[in-house]
Amino acid sequence: MKRHVAETDLALFASRDLSLWKRALVGMHVRGCGRCRELAEVYRSDRSELSDVTADLPEGLDWDRLSAEMTANIRVGLAAGECVAPRSRRIAALGWRPAAVIAGISVLMAAGWWLNMPPAQTQALGRAMRSIWRGRPALVDERGPMVAVSASGIELRENGSALGVSQGPARPIAVSVSAQGSASARYVDADTGQITITSVYVQ
Repeated sequence: MKRHVAETDLALFASRDLSLWKRALVGMHVRGCGRCRELAEVYRSDRSELSDVTADLPEGLDWDRLSAEMTANIRVGLAAGECVAPRSRRIAALGWRPAAVIAGISVLMAAGWWLNMPPAQTQALGRAMRSIWRGRPALVDERGPMVAVSASGIELRENGSALGVSQGPARPIAVSVSAQGSASARYVDADTGQITITSVYVQ
């Protein structure tokens, strides 16, 4: 049984795009093989029909411009599709290793901050935290002006006098005290849901 020429080589032979040596080999085979000769003729006729169709195209057709317009239309269509139905982006889950690294760095930073605080501030912060934990007013500083936090709001005390900052009958939902001598209280209006934050700083 005679081996036939590959169809790609027959198509290139019909369009005269084979190298000289290969064209001679394929030509010898085509002369002796009826099947390959028929295929080569089909490719030749297809090529002539295609050249007739391309001759009917308008004169001066700029293929580069046409290609650029088609590319732009495709991009516009893709952008419009994004506006109508945006793709949902999955948020990657944080693995245990990065979470462990972040937790370790946080512990180290907190320990470094705590160890580098002046002893007086460390003690004042400890007292304030204990007072808050027990539900008592937290005194931030015992020297000079003091900031006190109670259930009604924030007070600035000095020399037996007190100046209070509150929101009337509203009770603070969160209170924060710093060792540097400041306190903040957050209130929420039950009717409007508006949040008010009051802060007192002692120099």
